[in-house]
Amino acid sequence: NTPQGFAKLAVWFEKHGTPPSAVCLEATNTYSIGVALFFYERAMTVYVANPLQVHSFMQAQLRRVKTDKADAALLADFIEAMRNKLRPWQPPPEHYQELRDLVRYLHELTRSRTVVKNRMEKVHYLSSAAKAPILRSLSADLRHYQKEIRLIKKVIGECLQTHEDLSARYALLTSAPGIGEMTALTFMAEVPNIQQFASAKQLACYAGVTPRVRHSGAHQPVSQPISKIGNTRLRQAFFMASLTAKRYNQSIIDFAKRLQEKKKPMVVQVAVERKLLHLLYAMEKHQRPFDPNYQKSQPLTGTV
Repeated sequence: NTPQGFAKLAVWFEKHGTPPSAVCLEATNTYSIGVALFFYERAMTVYVANPLQVHSFMQAQLRRVKTDKADAALLADFIEAMRNKLRPWQPPPEHYQELRDLVRYLHELTRSRTVVKNRMEKVHYLSSAAKAPILRSLSADLRHYQKEIRLIKKVIGECLQTHEDLSARYALLTSAPGIGEMTALTFMAEVPNIQQFASAKQLACYAGVTPRVRHSGAHQPVSQPISKIGNTRLRQAFFMASLTAKRYNQSIIDFAKRLQEKKKPMVVQVAVERKLLHLLYAMEKHQRPFDPNYQKSQPLTGTV
């Protein structure tokens, strides 16, 4: 999985005649991006499959062998069977790739800072002579992460200023109460093009905040857990945003109050999270900033 390896693969293609029209590989975070781009630049249709789909497909075929060669054959069978149900992969624009990598790294720095803060809290309860040097070491780590977070945020700000489409989109998203800096940046990084979703429901599915329905016969559960099959970064960002929206966004406050009368707190929280995703989808689709009076201005149709 290096440029040298890609060059060898290109030679292998030449030896075997016409390159394949379509290729499939499993998504492996950043590790699959380089080879996917290699195929895409050679005019091949690229499918980056969810590993969970491939694993389920393997189980459905009762496969007992798992080697590199067997996995390659499995992916070939998978794409042959599922091609019509998968969306071909396309790389986002270069400035969106830059934003995505910066925002994801910012999240990693923030998590590391939180770990250090939690360790510092524990150190205060130590009574041995080790307390002072440990606290000094953790304080140095904390200063380092805080400095790096400021620097990365500065680079992200410069990226937004350099590209008008990014800055305009950022302003549009943050016009909604409850959508702060990190939520808007995460949404932009993980959803570079809202047009890839035909509806707000598809966006909610992508974030993994839709119910996982499990009905059988007369068994009808009172509530359904969310699927969690989707973009974890997006789901986590909007969970935090939903906490803020329930305090400062009046339309969300009214929505949550109606649900609280008959739903459990966590069910309401997830519903608010999904509502926020639907809200941003509508704002982006119609290119209109948040309007608190929009619902009131709509004519009553007698339907819900």
